[in-house]
Amino acid sequence: MKKYLVLSFFLSVTTWSYSQSQRLIVKTDLDSAEFRYWASDGKQLSFYSLAPSLTVNREKAETISLPDQETVYKVLAVGKKSFKVYTAANGVDTAYLQKDSVFFSGPNKQYNLYLMEAEKADEYCRNYYRTRSHPLSNVNTLAEFKTIVSARQEEDCKLLRDGAFASGFVEQQQLFADLRYKALFLKKLISLYKSPELTDEWKDEFRNMDLHLTNEAVRQSNWFCEIVKDYVCINSFVIEHTNPAEVADTFNTFLFDNYCRLLTGKNLEYVTASLLYNDIFQKEFSKDIPSLYERFLTLFPDSPYIKYLEPEIEKVATFYKEKQENGKIQIINYETEPECFADMMRPFLGKVVYLDIWATSCSSCIQAFSEVGKMKQHISDRDDIVFLYISVDRDSRHEKWEQMINYYNLEGCHYRGNERTSKIIYATFGNTEGVLTIPRYAIVDKNGKITFANAASPANPDELVEQLNTLLK
Repeated sequence: MKKYLVLSFFLSVTTWSYSQSQRLIVKTDLDSAEFRYWASDGKQLSFYSLAPSLTVNREKAETISLPDQETVYKVLAVGKKSFKVYTAANGVDTAYLQKDSVFFSGPNKQYNLYLMEAEKADEYCRNYYRTRSHPLSNVNTLAEFKTIVSARQEEDCKLLRDGAFASGFVEQQQLFADLRYKALFLKKLISLYKSPELTDEWKDEFRNMDLHLTNEAVRQSNWFCEIVKDYVCINSFVIEHTNPAEVADTFNTFLFDNYCRLLTGKNLEYVTASLLYNDIFQKEFSKDIPSLYERFLTLFPDSPYIKYLEPEIEKVATFYKEKQENGKIQIINYETEPECFADMMRPFLGKVVYLDIWATSCSSCIQAFSEVGKMKQHISDRDDIVFLYISVDRDSRHEKWEQMINYYNLEGCHYRGNERTSKIIYATFGNTEGVLTIPRYAIVDKNGKITFANAASPANPDELVEQLNTLLK
């Protein structure tokens, strides 16, 4: 898998023009690293797949010329390390990237030190829904929650007050800090859904909360789209008591409709375009996306996002078209319900099985399908190798599972696990806590025994061929 440095640009609320562009020098101690960058001033969609790329290595730095304005760069570095860089017009700043850290030099070091603290605050808020051991996980009273969060927000503001920062930078970062902790509040409220701790106090706090949704500067915050989505869900499911099951099959339409009621102008255009592209980016192939795109075109016929959306929307429409049957695609139906992994492998005894465990909701799984054709070119056409794709999708995604198999022309054997067989897969390939990371590849020998529990992926055909050949002698 390629390593990316994702560089996104957040323009400050206030900008000043100068005669000379600013420059950012990017250095690294890595042999080679690709990074992508784009101007995220609330105009560009913040997906790295839409961004141009550059490569840096320890022998060669890259210099990027940037617009004449104060700018904050958000960087998602190798190993998914995130940090931010500030540069100002007529200045030359350097970001030196290592695997797990970043060092700055240049006239804006003070700004960058603050942004490192701001990124830690963002991570604190994100970790609430990423980890089970967050300090706020067991805080269920609004008073205690507000006390803790207010103290953290005051720390952020004190850092801004104590520094000699430009007024536009301070104004922008104060807004971002407010949005950051309001996003955390929304996550907390969602976690209390259906809990007796979700009192009227929490609901009243939600009703009275100002999320600055009419302020166009909110698009510069990386919390914006998430805040709008969470607000809609809380308002519908918690306040108005809509049953989530009623909108599960058309969730994008549900969000789109509510966004149209909640937002206007550029904020609406941005969040609806992001909704559409996110479904594409995640390889969801949701059935309502083409019709929602038509509504988007009606609302914003001259949108700059059309050039990104239109080619991808056509792929979604193609996904649902009738496909000719391929005799090399075989759906497995066991005559007797398997009781263990050995039972699942019994039909393939005498053959080497290359196992691909995936799900239609796993974008990394789906992206790997593009490598399958190249991988099979490295493997001689022999009848003692079976490509077995096991999906851990739920019953509700059965139709999408079948369509995805055909769309990607995944020749081989396919099985979608039920409740029992999915438990077998999790028990066999999951960790000690029963967590299964997908995509997961394994190789089973001709006797039905797992030989490579973590086999090479299709993206590494040479290593995969070597592994297979050890069992084909």
